[in-house]
Amino acid sequence: MEVKNYTVEEVTKLFTDTVIATFAGTDDGQKHLNRIAKAITNESLDKRIQSQRETLAGIAFNKELAKVATKTPDKVSDLVSRKAAWIADYIVRKYGEGDE
Repeated sequence: MEVKNYTVEEVTKLFTDTVIATFAGTDDGQKHLNRIAKAITNESLDKRIQSQRETLAGIAFNKELAKVATKTPDKVSDLVSRKAAWIADYIVRKYGEGDE
């Protein structure tokens, strides 16, 4: 199956023909409008990337916690108390601070 690459003109026409004043008059219409806006702004993509990074950072934290628990158990409570900061620092170290 071939993927169609729309032109700006085609998308503009499709949008103006489809999204009329009453488009969001129903719950389904509102949901579609929300999806359109999220697609245009990459909001959903940004949220997925953020969620993925947080998940991977959480996995890395658990590995670090296991390592600390094995090698220096007296430092476990310090590491656990800094979990949120550790995860935030990990994300910055691994992925950078800004939007690439």
